[in-house]
Amino acid sequence: MNGRFIVLEGVDGSGKTTLSRRLAEFFGNTVITAEPTPGPIGKILRSGELGPVPPAAEALLFAADRAIHTVAIQRDLAAGHWVICDRYFASTVAYQSAGGAADEEWLIAMQAPAVILPDVVLLLDIDPEQAMRRVDMRHEAKSRFEHLGYLRQVRAEYLRLAQRFGYSVIDASQGEEVVLEAALAALNERGIYASK
Repeated sequence: MNGRFIVLEGVDGSGKTTLSRRLAEFFGNTVITAEPTPGPIGKILRSGELGPVPPAAEALLFAADRAIHTVAIQRDLAAGHWVICDRYFASTVAYQSAGGAADEEWLIAMQAPAVILPDVVLLLDIDPEQAMRRVDMRHEAKSRFEHLGYLRQVRAEYLRLAQRFGYSVIDASQGEEVVLEAALAALNERGIYASK
């Protein structure tokens, strides 16, 4: 029996990593994965060593990384594992189309051959100002994406995508336990998890 494919989306600092861990602890038999991946293309994307590249070129690199990643996800699902993925299809659309940098429809169509449909996408929605405070608490160097004005545009794109594709939107400004309960309720609502 195939596993379930759960995708977590949201701006940096929205709590995707924390929720991934909590859901995995709750369900067991779960593979946690993330994008960009630790594979060759993902490493290049994470390192920033390419320097500034046009948004369309960057989107193609993310899609290439995702195409390879999707094969691994399908293998895990076929083995009966639940897969929780921190970022997937919507991230490329939201981040690369923010502010009109790349065409949203092209970003959606371009990725179509490289993705599979998740059982559910949970969008962790949070005001970017609060998200940036969380990022600052990590005391890590910020990526070029982690800037307030840009993240506001990304959030707006995410909310548009959620409405268009029927993502479950969760208020990620709340505490860890409340967000977990909201995620479980959303999964229950989609028939993915039967609450006790």
